Amino acid sequence: MRSRIQDLLRLAGLREEEIALYLQLLKLRRASMTELIAASGLNVMTAYRTMKRLQDRGLVSPMKLNRKQSVFSPLTLRAIITKLDADQRKMRKLRLALAGLDSLLPYLDNEAKIDEAEPVEIREGVEAFREEYLKLPDCCTDEYLHLGNMANYWRVAGLSDEAPEELAFRRKRLDRGIYCRIFNPRTPEAETFAKRDSRELRTSRLVDDIPVTDDYLAFADAHVSHFICDDTNPRVIVIRQPELIELYRNQFESMWKQGVGA
Repeated sequence: MRSRIQDLLRLAGLREEEIALYLQLLKLRRASMTELIAASGLNVMTAYRTMKRLQDRGLVSPMKLNRKQSVFSPLTLRAIITKLDADQRKMRKLRLALAGLDSLLPYLDNEAKIDEAEPVEIREGVEAFREEYLKLPDCCTDEYLHLGNMANYWRVAGLSDEAPEELAFRRKRLDRGIYCRIFNPRTPEAETFAKRDSRELRTSRLVDDIPVTDDYLAFADAHVSHFICDDTNPRVIVIRQPELIELYRNQFESMWKQGVGA
């Protein structure tokens, strides 16, 4: 049993000295540092550093006996379980974010540098899908950019070109004088949409091959929203990392200047 617990604690990221001290404390139930050093065989400095790490992990509880001496009690493994749950959620968000970026990789500037700690928020469900979209006019000052499949977004969100929410979105953008530039796949819906460009402050370019053909990518002033148009799991990747936003914008502008879809 002891060997099994040691193996699991290693997999959870504990160091060998942390495992030794924690298991020794479980055996003693409560002990001072002097008792733990004698029982574990660790040297004094290593033992004190290890005890500090165990407290930081939430595995040990100290209790002061007097101004100079404390005793320590082992806690359950609940703290490790909670941390593993948080790590799992973080990894899931990272997987979703990376999957959302995959279609853009062939178009990226190889010299662009991306901060490894970019803030990425994943919002799931149809309500989040609509909410993130409908607030976009409030997040743009002069211009709104679009890349991807508007028809797919409408289908998954349960909206349409003439839905009340879409009409309100359009009216708010027009009232604020926010111009719109769009790359859309060439579809009958997109062609109908593009016919109103001149009166709706918009320039649409219909293309057969763009980086995002199934999803919908929206550019606001300070973030980029990538709408994953998955009928079974609609979700939005909201990216606020400045260097990554600049990379997205540079790619859009590069395509626009090259006359893609013009």
